[in-house]
Amino acid sequence: MFVERFSENWAFRGQADASWVLNNAIERTSFIHFHKGIEAEFVAEFQRGARNYLSKDETPEHLIEWLALMQHHGAPTRLLDLTRSPYIAAYFAFEFCHEKEDRKVAIWGVNIHYLKNKSLEILSGEFGEALKESKNLINENLFEKIFYLNNKKLVFPVEPFRMNRRYSLQQSVFISTGISDVSLMDQLHFLGDNIEHSVVKIEIPAKYKKEALRELQQMNLHRASLFPDLDGYALSLKLRYESMKTPDEMIEEHIRKLEDEGYQFLP
Repeated sequence: MFVERFSENWAFRGQADASWVLNNAIERTSFIHFHKGIEAEFVAEFQRGARNYLSKDETPEHLIEWLALMQHHGAPTRLLDLTRSPYIAAYFAFEFCHEKEDRKVAIWGVNIHYLKNKSLEILSGEFGEALKESKNLINENLFEKIFYLNNKKLVFPVEPFRMNRRYSLQQSVFISTGISDVSLMDQLHFLGDNIEHSVVKIEIPAKYKKEALRELQQMNLHRASLFPDLDGYALSLKLRYESMKTPDEMIEEHIRKLEDEGYQFLP
């Protein structure tokens, strides 16, 4: 199987259109280029307002956790969420794709182990002592410095200490850019010539949507299992019915089975 070529060092992202590049939500906003500190202002305002809706136990303790919370609720951040499962990535690729002959979905693979090592090489020049103390982990304190400096042109993996249930079920891992107003694809070029071996894109024809969703359903990968709430269940039910075989498809499949067993049909 093709996906078995990828080791546990890889994480994946499914996208419904193969022509889309990897980008985070903050770079798609119209305000991010207003001035250098506007992302920090946006986060600070979210933190002030969100406290009205969160209990003490639910309130994040670190900036990484705040950004993960923002991401969860649809506020744009510099984080991009990936999954350690190529099958979950495939589900997200096919879920809302358009079944057209000329369309393809994409599953992006990112070697997060290599991404981390290359980013540590760059960060060690300025944050060598901090990295030595954290045993080469980009911990909460170091992430906060990188975030507010907002001047390191690179991409690196980050993992919040606390993950909500949805992200746990989706086997999520985040990558972050070092600069908020520079595209993620542009910053990935800090990898140099090795970018072709550490960032890959697999394209699959969108016409296989129903077949793919049926197979993923058999693996218990569907909207209800990945989004454990009533909204997730309702959409899962809709997608399951939409991906069911039509009566004509069932007849054709039955005829093929009979032919494989040696039955012949008169023209």
